[in-house]
Amino acid sequence: MIVLISKKNILFVVLLLLMSITVLSIGLTVNYSKPVTADGNQAPGEGTAPAVRTVILDAGHGGEDPGAVSDYTGLKEKDINLNIIMLLKSMMEKDNYKVILTRDSDRLIYTTESNNIIQKRKEDLTRRKGIMDDSGADLVVSVHLNKFPQAQYHGAQVFFPPKSDASKKLADEIQNAIRLNVDNANDRVALVKKDPIIILKNLKTTTVVVECGFLSNADEEKKLATEDYQNKLASAIKQGIDSYYKKGANDIQKNQSSAGSSD
Repeated sequence: MIVLISKKNILFVVLLLLMSITVLSIGLTVNYSKPVTADGNQAPGEGTAPAVRTVILDAGHGGEDPGAVSDYTGLKEKDINLNIIMLLKSMMEKDNYKVILTRDSDRLIYTTESNNIIQKRKEDLTRRKGIMDDSGADLVVSVHLNKFPQAQYHGAQVFFPPKSDASKKLADEIQNAIRLNVDNANDRVALVKKDPIIILKNLKTTTVVVECGFLSNADEEKKLATEDYQNKLASAIKQGIDSYYKKGANDIQKNQSSAGSSD
């Protein structure tokens, strides 16, 4: 039997075939085992690579600038700061953080030929501030030690710059981790750092300063000199950073859920 097909029917058949091919190709590109967003795009699943978390670790002082010095043994702040930072770096890199150091050895970096230590420190701090501002890092943790004229004070404490909610949240998490994992009797709370130090001026990156203890307290000075205690401090700082990121991710999920339920 001969079937006659008009030009209109031929056009209709061609359009139908094209539509079928389009639908088939869409089906092949979408993995239906993974969720799809409201706009039809494939939502990221478990196989999606996590965002790289970049952290700057700053070991206070160095080189000609020893920082605080113990009156008991001559222990120098600059050395303890660097030890804690290097331990922390190792821990964080094992957990897939990208780590940037402002120093990895006992030195200040400057160009001045002056013997003025204040000028050398200023140049080095300005260099560090440039790294903090220009590296695109998520946050900065600067490690220091305390020293008071009075010997009774002890305990690590975290400081954050004014008018930075993110820095306060990070400081609170690290302070809490130190209390839980280093010294349960430490009742200090994170505080605003009002001193006009260079690394906290014109803040571009979430930043905290961790004062890891007092060299002026004999018992704490002995602890700070040991690798075991330095390791505890480094581990607590990392736990605080981990908690900061985790709670930040949870806040994002809550905000997304709230936005979705309001539609």
